[in-house]
Amino acid sequence: MPQKSSNLVKLYGFGVLKNGVKYDFPFRESLYSMKPITEEIYFALGDSVDTTNAEFEKMNVCKTINTTWDASLKDGLVISTETNKAIQFLKSDVSDLSHAWGLYLQADEVIHEDDYKIIQKDLEYCEANGFDAISFRYLHFWQNHHEIAVTKNWYPHEIRAIKLDSPIESWGDGQSFKNHKKVFFTEARIFHYGHVREQKAYAEKMRFQSSFHHADHLVEEKLKKDAENSKKHTTLYFFGTHPMVMKERILRMNDIWELPVVAEVAIVGNPEKYSKEIVNSIAAKKVSWFNSTNEVPKELQKNMVITNPGILDYFLKRAQPKLKMKSKHAKEWIGDLKFIMQVSSRKIGFKHD
Repeated sequence: MPQKSSNLVKLYGFGVLKNGVKYDFPFRESLYSMKPITEEIYFALGDSVDTTNAEFEKMNVCKTINTTWDASLKDGLVISTETNKAIQFLKSDVSDLSHAWGLYLQADEVIHEDDYKIIQKDLEYCEANGFDAISFRYLHFWQNHHEIAVTKNWYPHEIRAIKLDSPIESWGDGQSFKNHKKVFFTEARIFHYGHVREQKAYAEKMRFQSSFHHADHLVEEKLKKDAENSKKHTTLYFFGTHPMVMKERILRMNDIWELPVVAEVAIVGNPEKYSKEIVNSIAAKKVSWFNSTNEVPKELQKNMVITNPGILDYFLKRAQPKLKMKSKHAKEWIGDLKFIMQVSSRKIGFKHD
């Protein structure tokens, strides 16, 4: 179990939600993923027509305030307005904000337990070096739990932690924050499950969210356009591990939790470049490392992963050429994450401890 904070930095969670049950948000998983590393969690709960508020009372893992969403606000402003209510609620309850940070998760965003130590380390660094916001990497799961959307319109990273003793606030459609002065980019990931849920609830959720942005008479037209654009999404396989809090939900949706273990995997590269935890979790009975593709026996080439591929490897389809987010703002995948994507591209998975 990770320590929630050091003597210096205190981390608090916050978020907003309305009709989380009706639209099948993974809000429980989101909350439980925040809990181990936060002192307290604060939520602004809107005027739901379902049992969302009762679910929060049952879970009893955070402090809540009841709010009323202003349906007249368009362009997504209702989300930033509600998010700022949650921030003010948090600030009003914490007596000392001098070394306090806020971790914001939307109700379809989840943190992986493997990243807790990264978050804590980066918080310490940011507090000591004058940063006031932290931007996280994003994995946007598209229609299932093993493909991520990488088309250029998908944001590759976004601010999700802010220094509370600052004028930083949510803005626009609540996707990010403004008034920050110095942003740090962490390798910690946000697992975004906004487009993976039961189909009826998904259609209703998309209509609900579209109403935040557009006048009522434009909603159906926008939904039709979004449906057409969704056919153009580029996706990549992801068979790395999901946050443990997601296991029950993933299995309930009849999706795969882990790929079957293969007999042997051949990896061309240097194992010292990756964490032992990642290397040891490859779903293979045997993992063999090689310095070059010429050393790999023919019978292992089907399951060959090339960590530093060249043009010939792409031409021969031994490696996937565009293993990255397409956004011009995207920072290159590095280290363990790049390795996970390279292994996943060969349809080889990883095991949970």
